[in-house]
Amino acid sequence: MQALIVVDMQNGFLREGNLASTDCLAVLPAVVREVDAALAAGQRVIFTADTHETDDREFDVFPTHCVRGTQEAQLVDELLGYLDRAEVHLLPKRRYSAMFETELEGLLHRFDIDEVRICGVCTDICVLHTTADLRNRDIAVTVAAEATATFDAPEHDAAAIREQSLDHMAQILGARVERTQDAAHA
Repeated sequence: MQALIVVDMQNGFLREGNLASTDCLAVLPAVVREVDAALAAGQRVIFTADTHETDDREFDVFPTHCVRGTQEAQLVDELLGYLDRAEVHLLPKRRYSAMFETELEGLLHRFDIDEVRICGVCTDICVLHTTADLRNRDIAVTVAAEATATFDAPEHDAAAIREQSLDHMAQILGARVERTQDAAHA
């Protein structure tokens, strides 16, 4: 059984706060298409939500973001309506991988999910680390490349780092990286 994991499509990465990025916001329409396609196919959809306490050690590495209870930590408005559906799950997480100290592994077992399609942000951080942990459990992963993005910052060129991360997921982790042109020929 296949499921869709949508990584961290939250206000704090798309619209407001220290890590908000227009590059990440730009993939929102592609993410919505991924969610609609998964639901139309009768699949489970799992939204992850980066959720931190105010004193989280991750803030030693990254600026404060997505603190529990803030608007930044909420999914973007365009995705909130999906949460009312029985086949949709919201999974708070506190580290890069959605497998770390969350209920994800239990959900995968409960619903006999052995294949995952993944999209969201950031390609080089949470998408990459979640993909790595899924692959370490021998779960097949397809990355919907056109529905992933990362931020642009000094010494962090979004386009180059995104491509490097997609290559790493394909060549090292063994994930299938599907690009729009691939999907059109599938």
